[in-house]
Amino acid sequence: MNTFKQFLSEHIISIGLDPSQEKLRTKFRKQIFKILQTSYASPEIGGYGKLKSGSDEEERAINDDINSSIIKATIRDGAITAVALYKKQHGRKCIASGTNGTRQGLVDFKKNKLEDFEQERAWAEVSGKPEKMMRAMGAPVVPSSKAKELLGKDVSIIDDEYYSRKMGKDDAKKIILGYPK
Repeated sequence: MNTFKQFLSEHIISIGLDPSQEKLRTKFRKQIFKILQTSYASPEIGGYGKLKSGSDEEERAINDDINSSIIKATIRDGAITAVALYKKQHGRKCIASGTNGTRQGLVDFKKNKLEDFEQERAWAEVSGKPEKMMRAMGAPVVPSSKAKELLGKDVSIIDDEYYSRKMGKDDAKKIILGYPK
């Protein structure tokens, strides 16, 4: 249980695409960038957007997504602990998310994801650990037959749940979980 002081230091910010919110995007850009780059750097993931971790291409991709996405972030004592980026695509599609690497960051990340599913307001294309976590939270599976329509990209259906598509230079096995509109 958080102390009252800890509770007061936690808040959620939402940065939309309205120009009046650009100050928040600018203020937290470096923290968001670092969280995303670090979260996607593991060998299992292979870099943001399957781009080489630490490359100029990856840096551009992360910054482009920060510029053009709706952002939800949990802040504690002035530092972001968890962040998710969304774009408007058949509702709210989560395109990237991560934590600051702390235990509290993981708690905040899970809380934010759970809220998305409880309120049936977002969906995501996932694999690996994010898939396992989201399934454990009860996120519904979207049939793979809907992937091409939802993504607007060519896919190869594997079964009722999974499909594969090109990501970077490789094919990636994916699943869609959540609530597309």
